[in-house]
Amino acid sequence: MKQKFFVAVVCMLLSKTIFCQWETGGGLGLSLPITGYGEVLKSGWMANADGRYRFKKGNFAIGVKAQYVRLQEDKNPSDGFQNARMTIAPLIFTAEYSFTKGKFQPYVTGGLGVTFFNLNYDISPTAGESVNNVSFTMMPSIGFRYASLGNIYPFIESDLVLLADGPPVGFPQGGKMTGFNGIVAGVCYRFK
Repeated sequence: MKQKFFVAVVCMLLSKTIFCQWETGGGLGLSLPITGYGEVLKSGWMANADGRYRFKKGNFAIGVKAQYVRLQEDKNPSDGFQNARMTIAPLIFTAEYSFTKGKFQPYVTGGLGVTFFNLNYDISPTAGESVNNVSFTMMPSIGFRYASLGNIYPFIESDLVLLADGPPVGFPQGGKMTGFNGIVAGVCYRFK
């Protein structure tokens, strides 16, 4: 009986017509550190790349987002992290909902993933320290796309990337969640 039920379900799934499309995009932007990161480092730049699989009506998509963030300037020269520089690389699995299908397409995104980060700083004029870590990451995002030419969609979005482990040991507000707010402008291409 179980075998017949399994075969029937597989046949139904194989015969179902599914309308879907892939899209990919990328952009550049500004990263603004928050809480612990924001007290040690100044804002920096970021690069963003993502790919999505858009389902039937086009309003819902799942995908993956990779970012590369560089915070290069020390905000507080009197703290223990002299000449601090940080590289942050989140890899986030996302779910997106687009509210409309017209020319302007506002959307919201939620994501979970991991972030790899590297912090370099000087402990004396001749010696430096490096800290590497991996952290669980959450990301809410909001943005909008503009349907311009055929399959090309320029976009602007704001991401709030939150690292659950908090900042490295010794950073201010060490018990709080930290991360950065990313503001990205870019373009996405939808395969049809």
